[in-house]
Amino acid sequence: MPLLPLAAAISSALLLTTPCAAAAEWRFTPSLGLSEIYTDNLRLTPRGSQRSEFITQLTPGLAIAGHGPRLKLKANYEMRNFAYARLGSFNSDHQFLGDADAELVDGLFFLNGKASLSQHTITPFDAQPGSTANLSNNRTDIRTYSLSPYLRHRFGNAAAAELRYTHDSASSSTGGLLDSRNNNILLSVNSGPAFRTVEWGWQYSRRDTDYDNANSLRMEETSANLRYLLTPRFALTAVAGYERNNYLSLGAKPQGSFWQAGLAWAPNARTDIEASAGHRFYGKTFSLMAKHRTRRTAWSIGYDDQISTTQSQFLIPVTTDTSAFLNQLWQASIPDPAMRQQAVDAFIRDTGLPSSLSASVNTLTNRVFLEKRWQASVALNGARNTLLLSLFDINRSAQTSSANDVALLSAGNLAQQDNTHQSGVNALWNWHPTSRTNLSASVGHSRARSLATGLLTNTRTYRLGLNRQLQPGLKGTLEYRRLQQEFNQPGRDVQENAVTASLLMTF
Repeated sequence: MPLLPLAAAISSALLLTTPCAAAAEWRFTPSLGLSEIYTDNLRLTPRGSQRSEFITQLTPGLAIAGHGPRLKLKANYEMRNFAYARLGSFNSDHQFLGDADAELVDGLFFLNGKASLSQHTITPFDAQPGSTANLSNNRTDIRTYSLSPYLRHRFGNAAAAELRYTHDSASSSTGGLLDSRNNNILLSVNSGPAFRTVEWGWQYSRRDTDYDNANSLRMEETSANLRYLLTPRFALTAVAGYERNNYLSLGAKPQGSFWQAGLAWAPNARTDIEASAGHRFYGKTFSLMAKHRTRRTAWSIGYDDQISTTQSQFLIPVTTDTSAFLNQLWQASIPDPAMRQQAVDAFIRDTGLPSSLSASVNTLTNRVFLEKRWQASVALNGARNTLLLSLFDINRSAQTSSANDVALLSAGNLAQQDNTHQSGVNALWNWHPTSRTNLSASVGHSRARSLATGLLTNTRTYRLGLNRQLQPGLKGTLEYRRLQQEFNQPGRDVQENAVTASLLMTF
């Protein structure tokens, strides 16, 4: 049962947070969507073998929001049902995203719970479905959940400590991607307000992952950090520690001491820059995080390199969160956090924005890999226009063998995932001439190259949508979508045009 782990996580969270839930304000918003879709390439097959289709989509949904002094909960569920006229068949998928934070004992004991069910592309080296209505073998259901109880304690003004345990899981409907169950421990101690010039911290973390093929993975790290304030807005930073991982690496032994040194500069309340460089067992490492906000714009750029896995990235996203970025953009124009979040949610829903702005295809693999990621985003907000631009550049290199990927990919495609380079740019323009009407246009271009095989694909997507609030609880949408994907192999290019007319009723 795909929803069983999600139901278990949600039920556990509600059971533990019942006293907090009683004092919260709750909002339940049922919805029902009806769409008619025409596509000229239902299965995203190469040129010359396309098959068109008319699709009817019926989507019941429910949004739940709870807000109280000791509980914050947000959950959204949709069931998308598709009826294919020419095929005479039916299909459905589920979308769920839930997050809850509760304070069980005042200032001491807390609980966080998360769960999700969504569809993801398996590999960038195959046709990229632009909608779950497309019938594609290059898509799978990904299910995640986590429960995280934690303790916090302050030692006066001297220090603050946190002890956190997290149990989480990631699984998929693709038999080749191994399901994982993780147990994580995090212990940290950081200096308090008493240390004004020299701030310090210590952290220990351990992550034990069990896969359904009986293999296990352990990642363990201990570190200490210092932050020396030369001025109230400029500081020097340093981190040193030791890490130990138990996977059988193709390169250097995955353990050893590490260090980083850098600086942090916050010239004003709207600008924040941090940069560092150092060394880990795989070589040189550095990081960058820079954010700047004005009344009408928000800017962000970052770089990081990390040892990671596909399963952990589904649990801990590394891309720019769309909702958080828009919250930052509209902070000046909508000061109230609750009203601002409602505006952000409506904007994302109306424009069809993804959950993350700098979204590459998270190539499904059972290997441990080293990922080096650049990402940047900028948003401009005018009186009636909003413009979003995001870029990414990602290099991945496999750190373990392909033995566990045999069931996930065919033997001839295994080498595609060894070392990959993905880059892309996405732009969205939204124009709202009235409070009831908005027009959005987006264009995206991404490029994926397998450094091992030389396989290259370029993907371009175009969307044009018109949204109109017809009645207080009724919204209409008309959208055109185009996909163009080109490969450096003959006979594989894909093209699709799709038109969608839909109504969404909220109750």
